[in-house]
Amino acid sequence: MPDSDFITELGRPFLAHRLRRLAEAFVDGYGRWLPTLGIDAPPRSLSTLLLLEREGPLGVTEIAARLRLSHPLLIRLTRALEARGLTRAERDSGDGRRRLIALTEAGRAQAQALGGAIRVIDRAYEDLLRETGIDMMEGCARVEAACRALSFEERLERAAAGIHQQGESECATSA
Repeated sequence: MPDSDFITELGRPFLAHRLRRLAEAFVDGYGRWLPTLGIDAPPRSLSTLLLLEREGPLGVTEIAARLRLSHPLLIRLTRALEARGLTRAERDSGDGRRRLIALTEAGRAQAQALGGAIRVIDRAYEDLLRETGIDMMEGCARVEAACRALSFEERLERAAAGIHQQGESECATSA
């Protein structure tokens, strides 16, 4: 297997790939570590458990909006939580068509057990970011805010228009 990293060689256009790879390394790391604390929740569902513990039963759409994750991803996460007996679906008494996701007793216990784990995860990130000299939290906040102000799709359209205009002006000057 070659030592080169093809995605790194491709550069900035593959930033999303590198961020996903980094996120997967983090999630996989604490996914292997959490069971040593008796935490059985899927590692990608921690924020969902904590939100449900704090807010009580919520609809999948509400959870997705609060966590700023996709609806399909939240459906998969809540199904995984339900399969482990950590959540259950309830009908909304105000709207019978709407399903609310609620923690079970086991889910509440897992959410409460996360308190200590979250402190350890925070410390590990703090150490990593100090070691690298990167304020990634501030960087993420700034990039997220910029993308809320102008979506990445809009930025792609603007970049494409700029490249198109640049190409036309290069053609005009060479004519």
